[in-house]
Amino acid sequence: MTKVTAILTMCGLALCLVALAGADVNIPGLGSGAYDVPSVGGPGDSVDKAPVCDNRTRPKITKVTPDPVKPGDKITIKGENFGTKECFHNVSFGTRGSDRGDKTSFKYIDESTVEATVPDLKPGLTPMNVVTGGGSSQSILLIQAK
Repeated sequence: MTKVTAILTMCGLALCLVALAGADVNIPGLGSGAYDVPSVGGPGDSVDKAPVCDNRTRPKITKVTPDPVKPGDKITIKGENFGTKECFHNVSFGTRGSDRGDKTSFKYIDESTVEATVPDLKPGLTPMNVVTGGGSSQSILLIQAK
């Protein structure tokens, strides 16, 4: 007679199912119960060294110079809440951002200043986005022909 059959015959079905539902399960390689699961992080792991970014403060672009610009020009983006260098993600141009495949070259200066190079874009009004750990901010630039 198996252990489960013996248990079912010794007590009522309802009581046994409650007892079995709370039983500690041991899965080979994973330990048993919630407290025996191995930790994913620990001393020296990259999780310990990850930057702490404030995701509650959205960035705000206050001024972009020069404007208008031409493809290849270097621009200075002034604003607020750009965060630390590790928390600043990207500068992108156009409605599709960095999906286009061309990466915008940018240089983080400090929490309120970033420099970027305008990519090869068609003339006209174009959105420029700043992306940080707290979100994004957009400004419209006039792109002139080369």
